[in-house]
Amino acid sequence: MNLKHLQATIAALVLSASANAAGPVFDDKFRQLEELLPTPGETRNAAGAPGHKYWQQRADYRLRVTLDESKRSLSGAGTVTYHNNSPDTLTYLWVQLDQNMFRNDSDNRNIATLPSRDAWQPRGNDGVKFDALRFTLEARKFDGGIHIASVTGSDGKPLRHTINKTMMRIDLPQPLKPGARTSFNVAWSFNIPEMNVLGRRMGFERFDDGNDIYEIAQWFPRMAA
Repeated sequence: MNLKHLQATIAALVLSASANAAGPVFDDKFRQLEELLPTPGETRNAAGAPGHKYWQQRADYRLRVTLDESKRSLSGAGTVTYHNNSPDTLTYLWVQLDQNMFRNDSDNRNIATLPSRDAWQPRGNDGVKFDALRFTLEARKFDGGIHIASVTGSDGKPLRHTINKTMMRIDLPQPLKPGARTSFNVAWSFNIPEMNVLGRRMGFERFDDGNDIYEIAQWFPRMAA
């Protein structure tokens, strides 16, 4: 190799190194599959499909729900039957209360902020939009979130339960062994937020003719996966 060829080769290597440094991380084409795929086990095989000891919990719901259009609220009651298909004995169950995101003391509300006048004026912005200001003010006044009226066992006796933000823990009177099932009753209600003011993919929308349309989601206490 002569000098010109050597200089050209060095220049090409430098350019290639610079491109690799600025580009994505180099992907090792000889990387072993166990570094990419989950370790196979009894519940999942190497391809991710269910294995011979795969299990999945099951919950059956029998619910009765009423929509009160005059109060723009929803109330319900019913029975949940939980099947423990896992190999573990359970002493408590977790229930999701998604509507608690709309509580005026929820984390979702407490972290909501608006920029100060000093923050937006120097940049020449238009300031705080009306919708953003209305959301922040109305969120503090809206009585949202699921109100749990009662949680009882199949015998009608109250079950001890603890609500933490959007989750509710129900302590079982007897440990739930693998393959067993248990039932509990729950009664609840919540106020429906106005879609264009506080709504987050759900709520009611007003129309000029005096009618409302309701788009309700996460409307019942549901078992955590």
